[in-house]
Amino acid sequence: MNKRDKLRELIVYVFYGVLTTAVNMIVLWGLEWLLKPRWGGHSYLFSNTAAFVVALVFAFVVNKLFVFKQKSWERRQLLHEAWTFTSARLLSFGLDTLFTVVFFDLLWPRCEAWFTPLWLRVPVAAEKIIAEDAFRFLSKLLLIQVMVVILNYFFSKHIVFKTKRGEDAQP
Repeated sequence: MNKRDKLRELIVYVFYGVLTTAVNMIVLWGLEWLLKPRWGGHSYLFSNTAAFVVALVFAFVVNKLFVFKQKSWERRQLLHEAWTFTSARLLSFGLDTLFTVVFFDLLWPRCEAWFTPLWLRVPVAAEKIIAEDAFRFLSKLLLIQVMVVILNYFFSKHIVFKTKRGEDAQP
């Protein structure tokens, strides 16, 4: 694979990574909107899991077809790819969940006093809710998701969809 192909692959991976992240975040926020009023502050654990499953299916298809150009739907290869892809994503999901708990349960209560004054223009009743949601957004999207995308690229490139030396992906 020449430099141009590697660059194309990386750009396409980042593009679909952004779309996968968008799918993840839309499902996450949609479920939070529905569940948080009923379940309280810990609804994010279920929402995060459901968002992961939806994003996993989306990511597998786009990575297989468009990023790493693995066109074979032969049953044995498909099962192997699906198994290794899911296993790798479960590992990164475990890290995602760990960091989500760390940020939301451990760091947010300690950062609240610092972060909330950034939202002083917001009416007092909404101030805490908006600051907490902004913190969740920033930590989830900017910190945790970037780490997950990098880890997932490594797994997908070098484990799941790797091609043997001298063998190119099917066009």
